[in-house]
Amino acid sequence: MEHNFVRFLHSRFGAMSMMAIAIIAVVVSYCLGNIEDLPGDTGLWLPSANDWMTPGIASMFVNVLLNVLVAGMLVLLNKWFNVLRTMSDLGAGVFLIMQMSEPSLMGQFYGGTLMCFIVLFSTIVLYCTYNQPYPRQPIFLIFLLLTVGTMTQYAYIAYIPIFLLGCAQMRIFGWKTLMAAIIGVITPIWIMVGFGFVSFSSLEVPHYVNIFSALDSHDALHIISVAAITGVLAIVMSILNLLKVFNYNSKMRAYNGFLLVLSVVTTLMVVIDYTNLSIYIPLLNCCTAFQVGHFFALNRSKRSYIAILSVILIYVALYCWSLT
Repeated sequence: MEHNFVRFLHSRFGAMSMMAIAIIAVVVSYCLGNIEDLPGDTGLWLPSANDWMTPGIASMFVNVLLNVLVAGMLVLLNKWFNVLRTMSDLGAGVFLIMQMSEPSLMGQFYGGTLMCFIVLFSTIVLYCTYNQPYPRQPIFLIFLLLTVGTMTQYAYIAYIPIFLLGCAQMRIFGWKTLMAAIIGVITPIWIMVGFGFVSFSSLEVPHYVNIFSALDSHDALHIISVAAITGVLAIVMSILNLLKVFNYNSKMRAYNGFLLVLSVVTTLMVVIDYTNLSIYIPLLNCCTAFQVGHFFALNRSKRSYIAILSVILIYVALYCWSLT
């Protein structure tokens, strides 16, 4: 019986059940008027994604869809590259439960969800280049996406050097790779300036908006608690998984090593750039959910469901707190 329940939590049906719970919870929060508008125009040239859509049901639908797509990409990441070395969709379900815990971040379209989607998509593209002789087009695409993202949200800047490091981890770093990355950075700027959409004189220092000044003490304490718990969980799970990753072959070490670096950097950015906290939380949740899924995929004892449910219940409790 216990083995069957553990198998269910790792299965696609388990992930879909968690997805259904998360979507229902966000819809309930929306109906209760519990979705707080997220302020902040933090783009260098273009308006932030926070301003692309007016708050409402359409914004919620688009953001929930993006979250589901991110969960789907976590499944594909393992299916295509065997990162976990076993089949498990637990991480995808846990990601949606984590997102549910802060309804304001899942119940409206904003820059954090978009950044999570772009970074994870770029990660999949990067993995496709492992040990390839001349992967110029994929590298160009990655850095083009990150640069366009930077125009709308300065937080993307932190991930440009991370993906350069990722090129080295994928054993493709060289002059041609570096040139592809540089051209990828230059191209969107060149196009935007060339067509007159922006100019160098219009480059602005981001308007730093302290999210805590825009939220009441209850909401501020809640989002800090969500970030703190997820950050600690990310670090603990990453360390535990690292002990196993050392025994993998070089390809699996490269894949898991990049995700580990991504997890650590995102956790650090939450602390360093705390006034822009909400932008990093979806990606932090994504990285943490992957590490959680990885740990429990490697440790499938018949009682592991207790620990899995404990993690889920923590975020359910955080969601219930948001309703008070």
